[in-house]
Formats: sequence, C-alpha cells, structure tokens
Amino acid sequence: MEAWRERLTSLDDSQQEMLLGSSLSQRFAAWPLIISQPAIVGAFYGCLVTIALILPIGYHNEWNLEAWFNEASFRGLSVALGLAIAGQFSAIVAKILPRPPIAPPRVLIYTMPFVGFAILLGNWMGIAVAIPEMLAWILMLASGPIYVHLSWAPRHRMLTMLEDGRDPFGPANFQIEQIEMEQELEDAVNALDE
Repeated sequence: MEAWRERLTSLDDSQQEMLLGSSLSQRFAAWPLIISQPAIVGAFYGCLVTIALILPIGYHNEWNLEAWFNEASFRGLSVALGLAIAGQFSAIVAKILPRPPIAPPRVLIYTMPFVGFAILLGNWMGIAVAIPEMLAWILMLASGPIYVHLSWAPRHRMLTMLEDGRDPFGPANFQIEQIEMEQELEDAVNALDE
C-alpha cells in the first residue's frame, strides 16, 4: 500500500496545507497514523499536564512522598484517561460528520493552560481562594480536547483516507464508499450467477 506522504505530493498546495496544518499538527502528522490517533493525542496532552503538576502536587501534599505519589498517579491517570476518551469521542464525531479541520485561535489554546495552572497554584497556596479550583482544572485541560476536536480529529480522518487511497477532498466521501461497496457486492453476486 502506498503511504499517504507519497500521495500528498499529488495534491495542490492548499490541500496539502489543510492536511498538514500548523506546526503542532505537523508534529503529530510526523508520527505514524496508528500512533497519532486522536485518543492517543488526547492522552499525550494529559500526560504533559501531569508532568507540569508533579512539583505543585508535592507542595500541595507538604512533600509527603507517599501522598505525593498517590495523588500524582491518580490525577495523572484520571486526566490521561479522560482526555483519551474525549479524543476518541472526537474521532467518532469526525467520522460521522466529515468536516474540514478548523484552526482554533492560538491565543486562546496556548493561554488557557497557563492561566488555569496559575489559578490552581494560587488556590493551593491560599492566594486565589476566591477562584474555584474547578475553573482552574477546566482552563488547564480544555485546550487539549478543543484542539483535538476541531483540528486534529478531522485532519487524522483525512490523512487516514489518503492512506487508504481515497480522496479526502471528494464530495460526500461516505456516499462514494457506500456506492463502491454496493458495486462490489453486486459484482460478487453476478460472478456467482455465472
């Protein structure tokens, strides 16, 4: 089977730009398609958030090694699993509603985790007590699923179609696939009749 990277050269520049996207999407596109599945990308984002929280969790637990390890493990696995489920949901939605990838506003996507992180630290340190901790977690975690849902899941669907030899830019691709399957079935029935 021909790789999607080889098929990419036959597309025009605007189609190549849509498939490869920005620098972040290009990094995920450099991974094999099986590894860059939206659920795995979501879990990867969850792991990055967990790594950023290791020292604050230690401070929050007053550097008690056992409590620190337990909370970091529980939060890390919970966050990674939750974002993996959100990524899989985005992949399913991208298959049901074949839409082009949308580039979310970078200012929003790149700023939200840092604002959430600052609020969480302030809350744990007793500085930002008026701001609920839940808001901090939402701000910290939401940018990953937003990016995956709007940008990466549709792009991954299109790259997978290209890998399979289908045209991701054709009109109503799902209808074409259904017609092809019906034609193959009809050919098989005709072959059996002969």
